[in-house]
Amino acid sequence: MPYVAPEVLNGEPYALSSDIYSFGIIMIELLSGKPPFYKRKHDTTLALEICNGLRPEFGKGTPEIYKKLAYKCMNANSNQRPTASELHDIIDFWFLSSYNDNREKEKFGYKEKEIKAMFEEASKEIPNISTSYEKNPDAIYTSRVFTLSNLTKPVNSSIITSYLDEEDCKDSKLFDLAHYN
Repeated sequence: MPYVAPEVLNGEPYALSSDIYSFGIIMIELLSGKPPFYKRKHDTTLALEICNGLRPEFGKGTPEIYKKLAYKCMNANSNQRPTASELHDIIDFWFLSSYNDNREKEKFGYKEKEIKAMFEEASKEIPNISTSYEKNPDAIYTSRVFTLSNLTKPVNSSIITSYLDEEDCKDSKLFDLAHYN
């Protein structure tokens, strides 16, 4: 359940954008070292909270640019999520930036050297992230069919809204994907 997009929990059919939501959840799991909602029972209450904007927490030291992309992937409005091709372009730029020293090339509103510095700083925290945890016995991470009813229309939490707010992001081209070179 924790990887399932809110619109799917709400009875809509799976779509490519549903997989993008799941990718955003996996992004958080990678930098937190823990599966999403491992302390919680995976039930109707959790499904309702996910539809109301609940998302897993990031690990300490996660770069803001990474959070923005993950939150964009987990947008409650599936039409506002990036495509797989857009994700590939962004992550490819991040990857190449990590190998280029002091490059001034800019893409998505950031220079390669800025991207490299953000991820190098974050990598200092990785050894400090605990990957041990005690899972709730009712947290189920295997595929199963859900029959849920009376869920609310999916919405973003205030945290996600603040990351995706047009005013906050208008100077950043991170998500203005039509303008990349």
